[in-house]
Amino acid sequence: MKKPKILISNDDGIFSPGIRALWDAMSEIGDLFVVAPDTERSAVGHAITLTDPLRVVPVHRSGGFEGLAVSGTPSDCAKIAIKSILKEKPDLMISGINLGSNVGTNIIYSGTISAATEGTMLGIPSIAISLDTYMSDDFRGAIKVAKDMANHVLHHGVPRGTLLNVNVPYCPPDEIRGVKITRQGNQYFKDEFEERIDPRGRTYYWMKGNVVDKDESLEFDGKAIRENFVSVTPINFKVTNEAYMDELKGQFPNV
Repeated sequence: MKKPKILISNDDGIFSPGIRALWDAMSEIGDLFVVAPDTERSAVGHAITLTDPLRVVPVHRSGGFEGLAVSGTPSDCAKIAIKSILKEKPDLMISGINLGSNVGTNIIYSGTISAATEGTMLGIPSIAISLDTYMSDDFRGAIKVAKDMANHVLHHGVPRGTLLNVNVPYCPPDEIRGVKITRQGNQYFKDEFEERIDPRGRTYYWMKGNVVDKDESLEFDGKAIRENFVSVTPINFKVTNEAYMDELKGQFPNV
């Protein structure tokens, strides 16, 4: 039986532990192609590179891991892989495993989600997967979830224009309580900028702050992972507020 072709990317960079864990997980499912940033590109959103060339360099890691490192953003990686590097379109694109959840307003900034969004825009069923911790190299729970979600999408597909944003709670695999199909929540990062002076007397600013998440319903992504559920949120890349269209037209009678 012919194996599915799976494209892997991320925003933490090709040398991150998360992409290695994802590669290990997907190796059991399909033929893999890894195209990822050469260094960390977290929180770059859906940026693409226009004014510089993209350098693509082969990377070999232990255990047979092979891939291509790109001197660009996660969106660049998805775009150049699908449009220029791969001879055939992949059957699935999966971005991650990201360290740190991507829920609430974070999805706007996330490079992990942006790589999957680019895959979706180019007609590839796509998944973004994140683990709710910044400090761990224990990906056991996320690896199992990645396998389950990849097999689900390969079997059932997703609607065109939609990707699955998957967030995994950080806990032992046997403590994961199940899957919740969720909405994007209202979690946000309450930031501020601390003014500092460098050794040469020049002013600079360092962003700091804390996460605010007041959602109390399991229908929202952040609450679900706080309660040890896997959060699966279907995301569209089209952002028109359809519900407001008629009201807005009524405010411009000559339109």
